[in-house]
Amino acid sequence: MNFQRTTSRVLSTTGVPIAIALVIVVIVFQIMSPVFLTPGSVRDYINNAIPILLLTVGVSIVIVGGGIDLSVGTVAGLSAGTTMWTLVSGAPTWIAVLVGVGTGLVFGLFNGLMITRFGINDFIVTLATLNIAGGLLIVLTEQVPLQGVTTPGFSEIVYGNLLGIPNAFWIAAILFVLMQFFLIKTIFGRRIFAIGIGASAANVAGVNVNRVRLETFVLSGLLAGAAGVLLASRLGAVQAFLGNGYEFVAIAGAVLGGVSLAGGRGSVWAAVAGGLMLASLQQGLRLNGVDPVYFSIVTGLCIVAGVVFDRRIQQFALSSIRRRGGRTSSTPPPTTKSDRENHLLSTGKQD
Repeated sequence: MNFQRTTSRVLSTTGVPIAIALVIVVIVFQIMSPVFLTPGSVRDYINNAIPILLLTVGVSIVIVGGGIDLSVGTVAGLSAGTTMWTLVSGAPTWIAVLVGVGTGLVFGLFNGLMITRFGINDFIVTLATLNIAGGLLIVLTEQVPLQGVTTPGFSEIVYGNLLGIPNAFWIAAILFVLMQFFLIKTIFGRRIFAIGIGASAANVAGVNVNRVRLETFVLSGLLAGAAGVLLASRLGAVQAFLGNGYEFVAIAGAVLGGVSLAGGRGSVWAAVAGGLMLASLQQGLRLNGVDPVYFSIVTGLCIVAGVVFDRRIQQFALSSIRRRGGRTSSTPPPTTKSDRENHLLSTGKQD
């Protein structure tokens, strides 16, 4: 009896179903291609996946707050471009890193200010900055790849390792832990969830909605800047159109990880699991010799299957919990947006 209750609660946790699906996918690809989990393959997999995962986490935070950020892909590309341009100009590595991250920060701040101060729809604003960042990268590169950097230490950002594990992994792990802590353990994070559930109700409850929304876009921009620096370090060259389309992969990863596009539901770990699922699919297909032309088709189908799997598992687990809760407790769960927001603000937990 206790085992069934515990299983139902674990399965109802956001991200657990997609994590189970991820393990299944990894096992299947390992059986199909024994080199899938070799050290070299895993290292390439990590270095390729982490920039996308950073974008996925940034987008997820915005989505949990009820917004959307379509610009993260091209902002990451432009951040990679400004990082490489700074290095080519002779600056040391640490200045180039600051310039790259700062580029993402500026775009995140711009997005947030346009949305909160001028009341422009976030879809329109970030669609505009998607094009602005992409255009600036074309101007910066003059359609000739920026490359030839010999600055000591820059390539080590990605290709170096600590304890046999790529540096990029450690950098991303630290950022993910910080983002999860902010989202789940702080008042700031609770306010993001409250706004995602109902901005008007959150405003009545005393939450400064515009300020919190601005901060979510700044965080998304910062993570896009960090992703750009890692892209530049990994590729060693930056060309026009780098990052185009990454925003859709990031949003797909977030949705696959159970982040609700309606806002108010999600977690960093769930988003990471969703992003890893997409990265695993592409790595597995590549190792099995599937033509890249079919990647988007297979990825799209797997997104639909993953979301359906996630919803079914959670519906099963929640219905099981409610049946048992009905026998043991007379307190009904919060059902309205206002009730759920008050529940979040007072407990910091999602229903």
